[in-house]
Amino acid sequence: MNATRLLHRQLQQVPPVASKGYGVYLTDAAGKRYLDASGGAAVSCLGHGHPEVLAAMHAQIVSLAYAHTSFFTTEVAEALADHLVLNAPPGISHAYFVGGGSEAMEGGSGKGGKPSEYPL
Repeated sequence: MNATRLLHRQLQQVPPVASKGYGVYLTDAAGKRYLDASGGAAVSCLGHGHPEVLAAMHAQIVSLAYAHTSFFTTEVAEALADHLVLNAPPGISHAYFVGGGSEAMEGGSGKGGKPSEYPL
């Protein structure tokens, strides 16, 4: 086994080192190409290296990398909330953005505040 200080999901072997991605493919450090059918992160449906996605990411990172939502809002967050609410079922008037699935489940179940009217 290769030396690693990272606890991987499978302790018996160290997975290949992903070094590049384009479209639906990942390439490891040895140059072997894989179809990325692993799913996982919600953004994986966008593929890797799509020019429009990269341009949007670049434009945002040049403008502003991060602003904590406890203290600030952003134009892109406001625009996304508008889009989501305008296309949501009747009765939904606001959007609440969180960092991940656990936070979303907690907020939606009421553990993070007011219980949701919509069952999970």
